[in-house]
Amino acid sequence: MAGKSQATAGVGVKRRTTQQIGKGRAVTDRPIRVLVATLPALWSEVLARLLERERDLHVVGRAHSEDQLREAVATHNPHVILFDYEALGPDSEGIIARLRRAAPNTRTLVFASGSGDETTIAVLRAGALGLVAKQLGYPALLAALRAVAAGELWAHRRVAAQALDQLVSPVFQRQRLPSQLTKREWEVVESVGRGLRNREIAHALEISERTVKSHLNNIFSKTRVSSRFALSLWSRGEAKRKRQV
Repeated sequence: MAGKSQATAGVGVKRRTTQQIGKGRAVTDRPIRVLVATLPALWSEVLARLLERERDLHVVGRAHSEDQLREAVATHNPHVILFDYEALGPDSEGIIARLRRAAPNTRTLVFASGSGDETTIAVLRAGALGLVAKQLGYPALLAALRAVAAGELWAHRRVAAQALDQLVSPVFQRQRLPSQLTKREWEVVESVGRGLRNREIAHALEISERTVKSHLNNIFSKTRVSSRFALSLWSRGEAKRKRQV
């Protein structure tokens, strides 16, 4: 993601680029609930106030540690966590991964001073949906935030492809795991790939949210992935494999 041209060229799970989303319009009719996770406190408050000026965004809380993040996520159920990579200690990827397991419906956008390939791949592998460089400024942050809220992946295409290669290992392909998924489980997988939340999947498939969660647990076990993002990438890898057969 070196340079502006790379950072603004996104890859969407729905095969749309991030440039098609972050144009200042709301992603949904309801405000996007944002949890700001950064330090120091003054910068956190300033950033939160800036975001609150946007009609389609609503800051539900601010957090300065993993414990505060967990509590705020459980209380406010944010759509997106805006996560400062450098501010919350040396275990940023670990925090992102644990939050992803605890709250799979909440998406994470990382903003960082360093936006090299290694950092981007690391946060994507941990379960974030993107990384935006701090030096790009506030408009780029807004575009990335709206993109991630819409279920898009905010990363350079080449870096996203590398993450895909690492997450979708050849082991999955050799094991022919798709044959183990039921028709309904595949419908859930495809819905996750479109960026739908559990409630939206339940409505689309005319089943309960509890049933969706049960299907997801079975799918995670069968595919051996641990996050919705990884599942989206896995499904894309399987679709590509099927075309090549």
